[in-house]
Formats: sequence, structure tokens, C-alpha cells
Amino acid sequence: MCIRDRICAVLSTGSNSPALYGDETIIRTMTGNGYRLEDARDYTAVGCVEPVCQGKSFSSTDAAIFNVPLMLEMALNGGRRFGRVLRSGAGTMSVKKMKSMDDLTAAFEIQLKTMLERLVRDLQAVETANRKYHPTPLTSMLLDGCLERGACSTAGGARYNFSGIQCVAPVDTGDALRAVEKAVFQDRTTGLPALVAALRKNLPDERLRAQLRGIEKFGNDCAEADRWTKYVIKTFARTLASLGNNTRGGAYVEGLYSVTAHEYFGRITGALPHGRRRGEPFASGISPASGMDRKGPTAVLNSVNGLDHTTAANGINFNLKFTPHTLRGEEGRRALGVLIETYFRRGGMQVQINVLDPAVLLEARGDPSRYPHLLVRVSGYSAYFNDLTPAMKDEIIRRSELAIASSM
Repeated sequence: MCIRDRICAVLSTGSNSPALYGDETIIRTMTGNGYRLEDARDYTAVGCVEPVCQGKSFSSTDAAIFNVPLMLEMALNGGRRFGRVLRSGAGTMSVKKMKSMDDLTAAFEIQLKTMLERLVRDLQAVETANRKYHPTPLTSMLLDGCLERGACSTAGGARYNFSGIQCVAPVDTGDALRAVEKAVFQDRTTGLPALVAALRKNLPDERLRAQLRGIEKFGNDCAEADRWTKYVIKTFARTLASLGNNTRGGAYVEGLYSVTAHEYFGRITGALPHGRRRGEPFASGISPASGMDRKGPTAVLNSVNGLDHTTAANGINFNLKFTPHTLRGEEGRRALGVLIETYFRRGGMQVQINVLDPAVLLEARGDPSRYPHLLVRVSGYSAYFNDLTPAMKDEIIRRSELAIASSM
């Protein structure tokens, strides 16, 4: 049995700890972002999923985690959050004056750039304080470049000095933009001011909400929907690149993973045009929103492979969800192997697989003592199910329920 078959055999039995990485895409991404080829080939995943060259990098890979859907909320509300009087974002065009998607995306990009500029200013203040008041001489001795340059790693002595900023919930943002395009500017079933008024009230009209949820979503191999997630990811990366370097001389780069922030950010963000109500979790990493990928794993992979993973120099996380019966026997293991091989051959960077029985998860939530060692993949890392917060347990359960509907 080859190593690939062994990996699939392990995963298909519910051993959810391994994550898989695509060397070719990672190496191409790293060399495109300043790494020498020999150093890129010697990469390791630090933290959760972030590729760095070991022993040569001081990459602040988790420098910040950024709530992208909040930028759309403020773009739809003149720079204010729903229900707030004070403006926390930039003053942008009123939705009453918006006549096209170009008007909305212009407002979204202004909000995004304004907040990223503020974030970078704050990060640079932290970087400066670390350099002045928290040097790391021992660590610097162990990093290539610091001794040669006579500079601490906090002052840019290491050979590579990137900082990673995570683009959280690009899929929800893309789905929301597609919903506005479809409902307001194509089908004209609602006006933008009326839609925003409904969002402020948390979408009380079930008919309108059902209509919005029925609009095409990322993860179904639908070009009209997928292009908006592509737009969000490219716009985030482009905006970061326009903000210059950190104080150590390295670039700020995009990451597409969320740890557990997709749950917390969802909790504090208002309703969105794709039918998501205030408080509901966002999608994890670049996975489709829970319950929205309805055409099976092949369609999910086609959508995810349509993204340019090389824009995410700080790494991605991508969840695939299956129930045990889906991967039972040799046929199931072989099908999983084909999916994984195809995903990486077409440019995938990372994937993690949960093989979980929804009934077991429900029992574990109700009585943690029954399954003390139940391990799940969360967002680039594994955790014991019992150690998760109640909200994250629910989010994991929703993922695996979706696997039943979309199993092969």
C-alpha cells in the first residue's frame, strides 16, 4: 500500500488529526513572495497552516485576524454598524444613491482599506514596542541572518520577515455580494434601501430570507456565485499589498484561515444579504457556509480550486466533511483518494477532513463523559470535542450534518 493509500485509510476510519498540504502550490506561493527556492522547499507549517522556512523566518503569522463581512455591513450603512449612532468606518455613499454593484463594491473597498490602514498602524506600534522593549536575543541567535546583520529578530534581523493578516469569512462576504447583485440589480425583487432596512431588523420576513438563502452560494460550482468570493480574496490581498511593509522590512500577507474567529465574528456582526441572521457563525476558512453546499464534494472542490490559493501567502484552511458510511470499505477509501489527489493537482494548498457520525457528536455534546477522547479538526488544528465551547460544538455538528446531504 502506497503512502497516499495509507493516508486515506487512516482518514476514512475517523482519525481526524492529520491535515494534508500541497507542496507544489505552497512552494510556488512562497517563491512568489520572496523566498528562495531552496528555502521554500524546506518549508514547515507553523501555528495552524502558515508556511514558513524553518530557522530563517520571523514571520508574525498570526499578527491579526480581520472581520471582512463587517466591512460590507458598514458599506451598506454609511460607515456605521447596524444599530449604532456613531460612525466607526469611513463615510461612504448612501444605499439610496447606489445604482449598481460598482457603487457598492467601491464603498466596500473604501471601508476595507480604511480599517486595514488602522490595523497596520496599530500593528506597527506593537512592532516598534517589541523592538524597543522586548528584544529576543536567544531566539535571534537561532535564526539565520540575525548574527550576520547584527540585528535582533524584532528589528528585522531574520532572513524573512512577513506578517500574516487573516481574511476571515471571505465566503460569507462573497455570498452576500452575490445576493445583492441577484436580488437587487438583476431580478429586482427588492430595492437596496428596503433590503438594508430588513437587515437592520435582522431579516424578520421569512419569505425574503428564504429568497436570499435560495440565491446561488459558493461551493456549488456556480461561476456567478464563486466569482464574488474570488473578488473578496483578491481585493483583500491587493489592499494589504498597497499598505507597504512592516517595521521589520517584510510584507503584510493574506491568510485564509479563521481558527475559531469565524464563530466569534459571526456573533458580533449584523445580518447579511445572503440570508444569514445576526449572530450566526460565518464559514470557516475557505469552506462553504454551513448548509449551502448542496451539490456534493465534487462541486465544493471545483469552487475551492477556482480560487487562487497563491494569494494566501500566510496559508489557508479548507474543511471537507464526511460521515463514516460515506467512506466505508475499499470503494470509499478509493473515492476519498481521488478527491484529494484531484484537489491538489488543481492547485489546492491545504485540506483537513472530519469523518464523524452526527449522532455521536450529539451524544458527546449531551454527555461529555461518553466520548472523552473524541478528536475533531477545527480550523487548521485538531481539538478534543469536549474542550470546545458550546458554540463551537454546535458549529462542528452543523458541518457534519451537511456531510449527510452532500455525501458521495
